[in-house]
This record gives sequence, structure tokens and C-alpha cells, in this order.
Amino acid sequence: MQGKYPNWFAYQAARLKRMPMVSQLRDLVSWEPMTAPEEGYTVVIGCMAALPDVAVTNLNLMRRMQMPSAKQVILVFDRPAEQMPEGLVERIEEARGDMPVTILNYSEKQHAVAERIKWGWVYAWMSWSIGIGASKTRHVLLHDLDAMPVNPKFFERRYELARDSGKAFFGIRWYKGNGILPTDELTTTFEMVLDAQVMREKTKPIHGFNTIRKLDGRACDFDTFLYSQLIVCNSGQAPIDEGDMVHPSQMICQYTDMIAGRNTAPMPKTNLPLMPVYMHLGGHSEPLEHITSHLKETGDARLPFMGKSLDVSKMTSVHWVWLEAEARKLGVAAAGEVSQELDTYLGLLRDRVEANGV
Repeated sequence: MQGKYPNWFAYQAARLKRMPMVSQLRDLVSWEPMTAPEEGYTVVIGCMAALPDVAVTNLNLMRRMQMPSAKQVILVFDRPAEQMPEGLVERIEEARGDMPVTILNYSEKQHAVAERIKWGWVYAWMSWSIGIGASKTRHVLLHDLDAMPVNPKFFERRYELARDSGKAFFGIRWYKGNGILPTDELTTTFEMVLDAQVMREKTKPIHGFNTIRKLDGRACDFDTFLYSQLIVCNSGQAPIDEGDMVHPSQMICQYTDMIAGRNTAPMPKTNLPLMPVYMHLGGHSEPLEHITSHLKETGDARLPFMGKSLDVSKMTSVHWVWLEAEARKLGVAAAGEVSQELDTYLGLLRDRVEANGV
């Protein structure tokens, strides 16, 4: 059998394993067709209440952007309103500047099911689907929580490209992996601009969740909104400049897995050391200070991290060079310079990684 799974039995086993998850999620999100959508676009960000400072940092950067066609920013938090961190709404209000920001929350049932499954893709699908269903504009830009825009014209340019293309889904590259090929012309969800009018008319939210199906004889695991694209058959793409944003791939998923007790072994290319940087720039410096003190006192590779232990003993020097450059670029974009606290943190981690000899 071609595709992700080596044989028919592995394919069927994967489908059977996924089915109970899909059954639990099927009716948790709904939307209605759009009757009179507004022009312009809405930015939808799936936010984690456990990482409020990351949302604040993102808004601080977005406030500096040139977004004349943006009508609304929707922040979807992964828990009910009564469980939000104290003072977060006020911090968001301060960070947003003149941007029209709407905060949406999971219902009790949505939160309970997501917490029971505890899989990053559930949160991404649910948060984005809730935001798409609440959008009043025809176009929606799906923005990752840990993707920090540093080019002030980035959002506006992506919207213009998507609008002018006439495509219902417009991303930065064709998806490749899990049995899916670039020739299938399904675009990645990263910073994707979609036509919410088309999507809400032709698909249901559950169509966007990760599903295991065959495509042209290949056994495929469709990532978020890939199957929705297959239904609509109208996707496009254009690459972005790497300098447009700071986006450590899979950092939120790595964080979710770590908190859930998965992937606790040392990872050569973990991006989690950037998380305290995000939090520091969002106004919460304790995690960064805690790791800094640990490195000064012991130099041990097992870093105290959000109540867990982050082992960087296998991190490679090549990966750290990239990670540090991204951290410094973000510090300059957010605050105009790299603070002394951030510089010290990065220097100590550089010494730690170099000592790995990897």
C-alpha cells in the first residue's frame, strides 16, 4: 500500500483508532452559511490560556502592523470564560491598541472533550473552526499563536494575494507528508487565508479535522483543513519571506506534549527554549529568570521549565545558532533592542549547548 501506512492492516488500525476521537468532536462546533459577508479579512488566533503572555506578545507585534483591510482579530481561548487567568482580558485590552479584538472561549463541553483527548491538533482545529464560524468577513487569516510577525505589511500582503487569486484556500506552500504529495495541491494551514463564505457553504467543521482516508490509491492522514480543501477543490499558494516572521515550527505542539507527559526525552531540535523568550516579551519574565539562575548556579542541561524538566543535553549547535538568531530578531522587533535579561539568558544557553559537543 502506498502512502503513510505500510499495509492495509496498519491503515485500518489507524482509522479505527481515530474514529472515537472524531465521534466525540463531530458536533462540538457548528457554523451557518454567510449571507452578506463583509469585505476585508479577520485574523483568527487559537490561544492557550496556559500561555497568556504569548498572546499578549503577538498582539504587541500586531499592533505595530499596517492592516487597513483587517476588520477584526478573534482570539479563541481553550477554556471557558470563567476559567481565564486573572487580569488577562485587561492585558489584552492594553496590548491591542486600536485593533478591534474579540475574545471567544470554549464551552464547558468543548473544553472537557479537548482536555480529555489532549492532542494539539484538536485545539488547533476547534479554535480555528470557532473563529471561522464567528467571522463576519469573507476572508479569514489563520494565524498561529507562536508565529510572531515582524514585517508590518505581512498580513495585508497575504490577504491581497489570496483575494486576487480567487482561491478558496491560499497558503504558503503545498502540503507534503502523511501520504499527501505536492501534486495533490492542498496547501498548508500555516498563515493560510481562506474564503469563509465558500467554506461555510460547502463544508462542515468536522470535515476540517484530521481524517485518515485514501487519495488516488494512497493511504493518507489529512492534516487540519486538508480534507475541507479536497471537498472544495480550489486551493492556491505563494511562498513567504522567512524574514516576515519568527515562527519556531511545532513549538506549541512540543509544549502541549511536554505538559501532557509525552516526548520527555532530550530532543536535538527542540524549540521550547524560545517559549520563555515569548513570555518575557509578553511581560512575564519569571520562567526566563528561573532558567537563567539555574544555568548560572549549576550549568545542568535539565532546565526547570513550567513545572517540568526540559533536557537540552542533545541540542545541536547548528539548531541553537538558528534559535538564538530568531530570539534576538524577535527581541528587536518587540522592544527595539535585546534586553540585558534576554542577552544573558541566550548567552548562558549558548554555553550550555556548546558544552554538549553535538
